[in-house]
Amino acid sequence: MRPAEFARVDSACAEFLRAIARIRALAVEIGDQEHWGLGEGETRLISGHTLVARLRAVAGANENSVAAVLDAHSQIVDGIRQSFAAARDLMVAADEEWADRLRLSETSAGQHISSESA
Repeated sequence: MRPAEFARVDSACAEFLRAIARIRALAVEIGDQEHWGLGEGETRLISGHTLVARLRAVAGANENSVAAVLDAHSQIVDGIRQSFAAARDLMVAADEEWADRLRLSETSAGQHISSESA
């Protein structure tokens, strides 16, 4: 693998982890929302309260929630990132020219990612 590809994988993993964190925060925020407007406050509408309770559970209150699934995705991406970092470190230790190209690629990839985020 070329150094630039290692830099892109690391940058992509970092961006994916940030996106997962943002989505997870939104899911928790939605789950914690006080009023949903689905009739949950109306005592005659039992289904409104039940529906809101189920939606809250899916947002972040149990092992099958959006938050739990996103946590699992985050762990997987972090594992991929760590694996590539270990391989990168071995390559850097074995080949100084490769290490120089990696440093240049990381700088370039970091500038590319930050310009896309702006």
